[in-house]
Amino acid sequence: MRIKFSPQRRDDQLSVTRGGDALTVNGVKFDFGNLPLGATLPAGAADCPWIFGDIEKTAEGVQVTILLPHAADAPESARFPRDIVNPADGPILLPGTTAQVYASSVPGVIDWSQMITAEMKAEADAARHLAAVVADTASRRAAADSSIAPLQDAVDLDEATEAEAALLKEWKRYRVALNRLPEQPGYPNSIDWPAPPA
Repeated sequence: MRIKFSPQRRDDQLSVTRGGDALTVNGVKFDFGNLPLGATLPAGAADCPWIFGDIEKTAEGVQVTILLPHAADAPESARFPRDIVNPADGPILLPGTTAQVYASSVPGVIDWSQMITAEMKAEADAARHLAAVVADTASRRAAADSSIAPLQDAVDLDEATEAEAALLKEWKRYRVALNRLPEQPGYPNSIDWPAPPA
């Protein structure tokens, strides 16, 4: 587990206790044990004013950011707190504070429907990559179209030189190659882009 902090000047008291993948914050217990590796709960999924930002499960375990209140004359350790990594189960001594523990705890609310799994992240990344490839292909296709149009006009009017007719064929071959990109093995992750005519 890694606990990060977002320090804030305020007079509230904060108590945090760890129990495995669960944190009890001011007497309210939030159990993140159901969070699979690589998944994220977005900010606000845990109904707790002290939990700030996304909650993730990495190889280090659960990563959570907690709002850390501090007094105006708080020590530097509270104003610029370091992460707490793998604290022992039990009360956590927060930077610049003395431990305070609530005698009992009640279960907190976590909206698990907001969870973003590692698979969902991978699908979103793949969709973004495919969209970028499609946009790049469209841009290259537009460049080919604009080069082909005047050359095709010259051919259609029987006014094209041999060099223009040859160049028209090269641009058309390039455009055909662009259209066939999805047939390449490994597309869209691995693309052998055709070179436009010189």
